[in-house]
Amino acid sequence: MSNSPQSLSVPLDRAIELAVEHWRLAGWVASVSARTDTALARHALRKMEAFLGHCDLQAVSLDGRPFDPGLPVTVVDAVDDPTKNEGQTLITETLSPLVLWKNQVVRQAEVVTSRGTRKR
Repeated sequence: MSNSPQSLSVPLDRAIELAVEHWRLAGWVASVSARTDTALARHALRKMEAFLGHCDLQAVSLDGRPFDPGLPVTVVDAVDDPTKNEGQTLITETLSPLVLWKNQVVRQAEVVTSRGTRKR
């Protein structure tokens, strides 16, 4: 093992993919943890999260945030919502997270929004 490298160069796009998949797995584990033992999966997620943090990568969900056209997102679908006031638009689901590297956007989020249609 003395010939093992002390560091490893990983292309940023591969590390971004790891951040996205970590985000997806974390969401899945959160959804099933109430009905099954997920200790091993949570442990693996913590290790991956520590690695991503060391690489200054962060995957961010935008669920529930007000939509603004200046956000770094691609709107995959937009649905009308009669329970919200006209002109109010929220991000209702993040399909793929916003990925930041050193607090800079390196991958836009893909989201679903809901537009209010209720007249005031």
